Amino acid sequence: MSLILPILPVLLLVGAGYALRASGTIAQPLWAGIDMLGFRLLIPAMVVHAIYHADLGEVAAGPFVPLLVVALTLVALGAFLLRLVLPGLPDASFTTIFQTGTRWNAFIALSAAEQFAGREALAWLAVAMAATIAVINMVNILVLEIWGTPPEGARTGLGAMFLSVFRNPMVQASLLGLALNLFAVPVPEVLMNTLGMAAAAALPVGLLCVGAGLMPRRLVSASAPMWAGLMLRPVIAPLIFAAGAWALGMPHAAFLAGAFVLAVPAAANGYVVARQMGGDAELYAAILTWQTLLCLPMLPLVAFLADRLSA
Repeated sequence: MSLILPILPVLLLVGAGYALRASGTIAQPLWAGIDMLGFRLLIPAMVVHAIYHADLGEVAAGPFVPLLVVALTLVALGAFLLRLVLPGLPDASFTTIFQTGTRWNAFIALSAAEQFAGREALAWLAVAMAATIAVINMVNILVLEIWGTPPEGARTGLGAMFLSVFRNPMVQASLLGLALNLFAVPVPEVLMNTLGMAAAAALPVGLLCVGAGLMPRRLVSASAPMWAGLMLRPVIAPLIFAAGAWALGMPHAAFLAGAFVLAVPAAANGYVVARQMGGDAELYAAILTWQTLLCLPMLPLVAFLADRLSA
């Protein structure tokens, strides 16, 4: 029960978001604006705030970031392996499996980490975002450039790829937070308090949007590619990180943060990317819906595993 209780606020907020959309209390078109508020202001504010206060020296000296990169690389290789295991897998479906395996939802990861391990885990997650978001975006866009079929008139090429990545508010916030931290730039207290207030609103707003995006009709869209995507995340990916973290004797907060990165659902913005760049957007939506429902009850199990195996 002590492990289940911390996840209940997450479940209740996700459920509230779904109820508000399904009942029409907040009309469907309005959710796009709410989602954009979180994506472009609230979550970036949280990232800058968390990275600015993080002890990057401790993170840089340890195995956290290298292990996270190795785990994500193995998941990416698993997506390529599925091209051999599933003969006739369409290229568009492959790009979606790749995206849903490597992208991760910061809203849920940050909220779960705060519930289970407090501010210390948030600092590790902020560093994980700084270390992986830009690379994940670039690699996924590159995969879609090669195997996707973008609609006519869409911008393609290496320049468009880099422009898309560095216009991402998460990438910008990560780079800004790192610069402020590494160069010890003094930030006025009033500005830091403002970032803190925006950061406090980020998680509840983000979780409401996650719930509003749930589409139960997509749960019946069962297919071999969908189940393959679900095996990569949230089943295989966190186990890879947990095994490495246990072998390296990683501290509890770092163990939990890394495991949550790989256990939470894929980022919702990957659906938009799939639609714009010729991926299988409907498969993305189906995998994302299942991932969301499966990961929420799994997070207490991940926390239990971290409690038992971390140093």
